[in-house]
Amino acid sequence: MKFGIIGYGSIGKRHIRNLVTLGYKNIILLRKIGSENENGFEEYSDIETFINKKPDAVIIANPTSLHYDYLFALLKENINLLVEKPLVSTISELKSIQDQLIRYSGVGMTAYNVRFHPCVKEVQKILENKILGKLYSARFFVGQFLPNWHPSIDYSKSYSANQELGGGVLFDLIHEIDLACYLVGVPTGPIAYQVDNISDLQIETEDMAELLYRTSDNSFVSIHLDYLTHSYQRYIEIIGKHGSLRADLYSNKVTVTFESGETDEKFFSEFSKNDMYLDMLSAFINSIEKTTAPPISLQEGFISNRIAIDIRSKFYGNA
Repeated sequence: MKFGIIGYGSIGKRHIRNLVTLGYKNIILLRKIGSENENGFEEYSDIETFINKKPDAVIIANPTSLHYDYLFALLKENINLLVEKPLVSTISELKSIQDQLIRYSGVGMTAYNVRFHPCVKEVQKILENKILGKLYSARFFVGQFLPNWHPSIDYSKSYSANQELGGGVLFDLIHEIDLACYLVGVPTGPIAYQVDNISDLQIETEDMAELLYRTSDNSFVSIHLDYLTHSYQRYIEIIGKHGSLRADLYSNKVTVTFESGETDEKFFSEFSKNDMYLDMLSAFINSIEKTTAPPISLQEGFISNRIAIDIRSKFYGNA
């Protein structure tokens, strides 16, 4: 199988390493900045030439604001696609791609790798089996101090700091919006929110967001996203009629507390961060080989994408 990678930043390089690990070494690159790569893969700078090299599957891993043109061109060719989150950056782009998907016959998957975290899979199983009973509320929290993300680079010049490229917590940390919709339910009615740049960080993007909505089952869902927490935190807390749970995606532990006060704890000690990406890539390849629907379709990816775009466009005053 021949793979094409669009974008050669940190996530593009991760996908390449993982493809090689899985035994796929027939890889071509499309990149606008820089040239040459450590693997000696062929590189191209325009989409037409890239498509003419006939990759069997393409991973779009460049900045969000640049996704649309490539995504539109590749969908027309029915090429199998794995697209980094979020899929697009504006409502007009979203509507255009959704129209294009009506005629698309390839395997199209959204790269929500956190769904492959063992804690998330355990929470999904607990909820599917209704162990907690009726859900009352759910809290999704992620925060990390932006300058500590990639200490070797100047955070103020990073994607996260750049509004035009699609930085800011609503897009950058959109995984939590996806997890809330996937695990507990999509919003019914309006979403209450607070979004702002409230710190002294040298960035032009929002550094904190708080979202609150209700699901069709009348559960409360709150989502917190920030660039400011000084020790990395990522967790899910759910309260139900028969018990509650806390899933810590940093310590890789899920704890369920029942009405009786008894607890059940699972710790995933063998898990490493890259396992999520490997499992996601394997699922994508498996869907291609078996011509089955991917676990996270492009259509499903648009659910959280639309929520983030709607709130972000109101904050920045554009669409």
